[in-house]
Amino acid sequence: MPEQGGAGSGSFTEIRVHGIGDHEYYTSLGLPVQKPLNAWVQVATPPPLPNHRLRIVNWSRSRRKQAGFLWYLAFPFTMANVAGRMEPAGAGAARAALLRTLVGVIAVILTLSQLAWLIVLGETVLRYVSLPPPTLRAVPLIAACLLTAWLTYRYRTVVMAQSEQHRRQLLPLAHAAVVVCSGVLLSVAPPAQLLHRGWPSTPIPGGASRLDAMALWIALSIAIGFLVALVLAIRSNAGIHNGSSPNAPLAAAGVLLAVSLPLMHAVTALVRMLLDNLLGYITGLFGRVRVPQPHSGILLSYDNPVDPGDSRLDLFPFLALIAAAAALVATAVVLAMERGLGLPPVTRGKAARGRWWHDVCAAAPRLLPRILPFAVVLALMTMTTAVALGEGRLGGPWLALAILLLQIAGAVVVLVVLLGQLRTLREVLGKIADVAGFWPVRDHPLAGSSYRDAAVAGIAELTNRHSGGEVVLVAHSQGSVLCAWLVARLRMAEAHPHLVTSGSPIGSVYAAFFPRTFSPELLADVADGTRTWTNFWRDTDPVGFPIPHAANRELPDPRADGIVRSHSDYWTEPGIVAHVAALAAHHP
Repeated sequence: MPEQGGAGSGSFTEIRVHGIGDHEYYTSLGLPVQKPLNAWVQVATPPPLPNHRLRIVNWSRSRRKQAGFLWYLAFPFTMANVAGRMEPAGAGAARAALLRTLVGVIAVILTLSQLAWLIVLGETVLRYVSLPPPTLRAVPLIAACLLTAWLTYRYRTVVMAQSEQHRRQLLPLAHAAVVVCSGVLLSVAPPAQLLHRGWPSTPIPGGASRLDAMALWIALSIAIGFLVALVLAIRSNAGIHNGSSPNAPLAAAGVLLAVSLPLMHAVTALVRMLLDNLLGYITGLFGRVRVPQPHSGILLSYDNPVDPGDSRLDLFPFLALIAAAAALVATAVVLAMERGLGLPPVTRGKAARGRWWHDVCAAAPRLLPRILPFAVVLALMTMTTAVALGEGRLGGPWLALAILLLQIAGAVVVLVVLLGQLRTLREVLGKIADVAGFWPVRDHPLAGSSYRDAAVAGIAELTNRHSGGEVVLVAHSQGSVLCAWLVARLRMAEAHPHLVTSGSPIGSVYAAFFPRTFSPELLADVADGTRTWTNFWRDTDPVGFPIPHAANRELPDPRADGIVRSHSDYWTEPGIVAHVAALAAHHP
């Protein structure tokens, strides 16, 4: 098969690297121009091919195939892993130690929460099985063994395979030790056996009440997460100069840590509720309904399937939703008070909305230290108020409606996470996972595996294949981050490529919130490692910004056709196409 490219292609090679999202192989050719012939038929003009050799790198399809649904289940751990990278620029030993300590605390709580939910899921299943009560004591031990085995597997297959060497053995061993000790302790002294009449407790037949241990753990873990976020918010507001703080990355880390625990609890509570309902349906279908008797539980309190409102765990996702709504209100209040920003211009068109998001992203390092403490306090107040007002009072049609909505939400979780359905929502989650998956596993051993090493190695291999001539790396969005990392870290001495970036989050996200990694020195290494580095951006693109050490060129948006492109359609942008063509024309 002949090489793609016209007679003038010579030994000049263009390598395109796409950004976040689940891309098809030919997405990087650009979008076709569509015209309707009538109400039923459209005709499309394919995007033009360049008059030189073109290669397309696709790293998202292989990543989706290898990661699967387990990546999404690991997302709370991944959030803690990302938060551990958010050290401020020039952070002294005290600030770095503070962040590492707080991230380590939340990481351990996440691991313990995973163990707790495994135990609760096991108890949920065993409630429908006629087994002697002492058998339940084995559930914590089995759960601890399973989680320890998973930690060991992840250590051997993921952590050891990474290029980074930071704390390879210490962290997984520490988490495994915590899991084993906790499993033994829960088996010996199950907290759900404790008689308790305060909050949270659950009445059992006979007039007594026992501790709702899992509800207590959820409350304590979230309270600790919010406290950690407040500490980081206070620290991020220290040293503010001219309205901005050099410690803004700490606020971003606080957001991730505060969200990770409610997210884990809400999603797993939905899964447990669906499992409980499914088991109840199956046992009822076969005429094997078994009414649970008061049992010596481990973490799960007495729960009668006939009464849909007696489990706090089933209703916890509503509390998480209330907290999310409170955080949105806090964000809206801060934005409304910010001069020059205000609330989003919903009715002023796509271009105005794009410029508003662009301005919000630019102001994010200044806004987050102000939003985070307000959002945490408001979320905590609304959740506490909801518990105080709703405890023991929710019933009738409102309870039935709440249970129905939760079951629908649980079905959505199963469809998206386990079965890969609901494409639009899955694509949104996939884009978030692509951003978080850039960072190798370091601060939590159960974090989702990183694609960075494999993607960078693949791009480097392809670039070296064509190092006999000139190479231009044309990268969009997250692809620009991969290419910049490649040039700075691997120092492509053989190829010494041109670099063209577009819609790049390097300046807006990575340099702003990961300044210790994406430092001015790293960006200078990118410039030194390339023949030329040209960065294209639009003021309607939320994340596309100028980058230090690059030749920055702003693109008009909308163009003459009136279409607002924002973060998309850079591949056929006339300015970029002409720039790459000029590089090819000047190639000797």
